[in-house]
Amino acid sequence: MKIAYDIPVSEVMSFPVITATKDATVYDIANIMKEKNIGAVVIVEGNEPVGIVTERDIVKRVVSKNLKPKDVLAEEVMSKKIVTISQNASITEAAKIMATHGVKRLPVVENGELVGIITQSDIVKVSPELLEIVAEYASLKPEEKSAISLDTDEFSEEYINGICENCGYQGRVRLYQGRYLCEECIEEFEEEEE
Repeated sequence: MKIAYDIPVSEVMSFPVITATKDATVYDIANIMKEKNIGAVVIVEGNEPVGIVTERDIVKRVVSKNLKPKDVLAEEVMSKKIVTISQNASITEAAKIMATHGVKRLPVVENGELVGIITQSDIVKVSPELLEIVAEYASLKPEEKSAISLDTDEFSEEYINGICENCGYQGRVRLYQGRYLCEECIEEFEEEEE
């Protein structure tokens, strides 16, 4: 059976995305999750994702602290370091980002606007083997990663929205020698190699 590495995220993602604003209460968000049978709600300003509230966020930041869900706002519990992906990226890229950042879902953005969401479950439906391969990749040491490439030529030069694994910058990053890096860090590494 051929593993489907190069399927674009746009063909697998779910849309429309269930969203809420920063001033929604955790109680409201929990009820949205229950009604829609989902595990996370993307927090938006306009149509730009600014955070995500997962079931785990609610358990860790509200329930375990015995706070009242009606008194806590999404802004107080949401994960603010939201990792996103372009709809043109491959599901291989999506799986790698999930494994690298330890997340199960990625909001899909185009020009800063939310256009969909892709989850591990979405990837498993079309290519179950891919997550296993990427999980093994994520467990490798950096020097071992540089010897292996899961990228296809078509997507290896593509920038995505994410977090630079070197300096922590959040924004446009791309895969460079097995790590997601911003343009400045890539330039620094290239200068060091010369």
